[in-house]
Amino acid sequence: MNLIKSEYRKLVYTRSFYGYLAGAVFLSLISSIPAAFSFNSLKSQLNGTSLMDPQLVAGVYGKAISGYLFVMILGIAIIGNEFQNGQAVTTFLATPKRIKVLYAKLLVAAGAGIFLMLVSTLLGFVGAYVGLSHYPHAKVDSTIFFDLLVAAVVSGAVIAIMGVAIGALIRNIKIAQAGAIIWLSIVERLIVLFWAAGGKYLPSGLILGMMNIHISVKSTKKFFDISTANYFGPGISVSLLLLYAAIFASLGSWVSLRRDIG
Repeated sequence: MNLIKSEYRKLVYTRSFYGYLAGAVFLSLISSIPAAFSFNSLKSQLNGTSLMDPQLVAGVYGKAISGYLFVMILGIAIIGNEFQNGQAVTTFLATPKRIKVLYAKLLVAAGAGIFLMLVSTLLGFVGAYVGLSHYPHAKVDSTIFFDLLVAAVVSGAVIAIMGVAIGALIRNIKIAQAGAIIWLSIVERLIVLFWAAGGKYLPSGLILGMMNIHISVKSTKKFFDISTANYFGPGISVSLLLLYAAIFASLGSWVSLRRDIG
């Protein structure tokens, strides 16, 4: 418990934590507010983008979960900052059993990730509502919000744990964070674009699976065809995300326990 309290203080007493929170909120708002306008403007070019479809409206609210990118960056920073400024030596000397320190970091990271995702997602809901208020015909089943909040909680914990593991594997925090941003914002989207069926195995695809939203978008010019109908359901998506967390946490712990800290 003392280790957890220590890691908690290290996190909340730094201004960067609130910067990550602000970044997650900003990303959720910038994704959710214009989503309805974007779908409506593309309906002549993309089949399946009519806001008469409740699933598409649910997808607009689903944009509120976009803040998980900053959760990943936060997870990397929780351990990466200590390697960067040399504080890791003092931390691990004070607690020779490194595994306890890593467990404390993983727990605090998971809690922080959940907090960031809940705050940013709830504010993202407001942003989506504002954007959809211009389209009175756009309706959504209220039960979707429960699925979205579950997705926010699970993804917040898992992505943060993955971030800590990546920070333990790649000690240069700038390289680790830049790599995470490139992967989540570019690489995964390219994979979905060119191999739509494989998207359901990616972390972002599993988060979408937890939302239980089924959208089919087809280009009128046959440029691309994206459908989430074959994505895993909430149960399997949660299980696979937890498996991701377990694998990354185990790998990060194994490397940290065997690598020279100094």
